[in-house]
Amino acid sequence: MSGISDKNIRTLKLFDLEIFEPLSGFSTGTDAVLLSAFVKGRPSEAAVELGAGTGVVSLICAVKRKFSHIYSVEIQKSLFSLLVRNTESNGLSEKVVPVCADVRHLCPADFPKVTSVFANPPYMKVSSGKSSVSELRQISRHEVFGGVTEFCFAAAKLLKTGGRFYTVYRPDRLETLMNALKNSGFSPKRMTFVSSSGSAAPSCVLTEAVLNGRESLFVTPTLFLKSNESESPDAAYIYENDEFPDKFQKP
Repeated sequence: MSGISDKNIRTLKLFDLEIFEPLSGFSTGTDAVLLSAFVKGRPSEAAVELGAGTGVVSLICAVKRKFSHIYSVEIQKSLFSLLVRNTESNGLSEKVVPVCADVRHLCPADFPKVTSVFANPPYMKVSSGKSSVSELRQISRHEVFGGVTEFCFAAAKLLKTGGRFYTVYRPDRLETLMNALKNSGFSPKRMTFVSSSGSAAPSCVLTEAVLNGRESLFVTPTLFLKSNESESPDAAYIYENDEFPDKFQKP
């Protein structure tokens, strides 16, 4: 397993976790924390994370006891080595199962049928944006090993009928996400746009979709991360409780 030397690793404190991540080229962002909070827990059921990186979302969900087990899939060997390390160092080996695999070629027989899958898919086309000097950053952001379409098809293969797929993605590619969900058999059920403030355009969108579900979409109020230059009450609630307030859960 290809690892990263300790001198090139930093430590992140998050909830009750200590997360090791690369010093450059990859870093945990707000997206990961928001996705973990957006995912609805099913404590007696197993779940899968696609493109887990260093395992932040899986580990938060595990420490918050949202699922009985979480299979965390990551293709980049250097990130996978940190995923394994983070799982072991936080004492979560009985809850989180690291899997080094390509999302595009997952074999459903290697996993139990689950009721929840979650992912933060790469959101940039390979040919778009500036090329990064960091291979980790390039692969994490660009669709080198598949994009949202491949992630949706993989989720559909792993989920039971009626299972839920949670994503965090970019608003400017929402059409791509909606097409990918529809073509994979998903029906979007809940969507939250996230903006830094009331005067800024949304920077990301969180979506919950149901496999083979009926048409019915609840677009929640927009989540504003700041209010009058300070952390908003909604953001504070999410960061403290790892879940969204009730107004984001149902109409």
